[in-house]
Amino acid sequence: MKTKLEGIANMTVIVVALAMGGVVLTRQAPSHHAPRPVAAGDRLGKIPGLDWNQHRRTLVLALNSGCHYCEDSVPFYQKLARAHPPGADDLEIVAVFPNEDELVRQFSAHEALAVRSVAAAPFDKLHVVATPTVILVDGEGRVERSWIGLLTPRQELELLAMVSGRQN
Repeated sequence: MKTKLEGIANMTVIVVALAMGGVVLTRQAPSHHAPRPVAAGDRLGKIPGLDWNQHRRTLVLALNSGCHYCEDSVPFYQKLARAHPPGADDLEIVAVFPNEDELVRQFSAHEALAVRSVAAAPFDKLHVVATPTVILVDGEGRVERSWIGLLTPRQELELLAMVSGRQN
């Protein structure tokens, strides 16, 4: 009887240990539903304050008010805004933020960001998984190109040429 009781106790300990191990492993394992970064060919959802078909292309600057990489990228975004020909209807440059209006106004004023801003943008509809992200979108909401993170000098030159009209 004593060995039968010990066997049952041992089995119980093993079953509990396996169950606890399973719980720990499922919490530590990466999710199979992790968001995928934006990529060429993606069709973006409707974003309040943005209408893709108002311009032939839209250059989206996905920023976050607490992101130091975004702050570090602002001087380049200011160059982009200055390089964009005034009155050009073929391209709009717009900064989108997940933050509320007041934080966006503070960020834009502090950083002297001279492009239209959209607050409370649902980044999931833009497939934005990190900031800063720059997305070139056609008039139908389809992604032509995207860049995630701080841009290299070569990428900056490419974007400047495109925005100033020297490249398609």
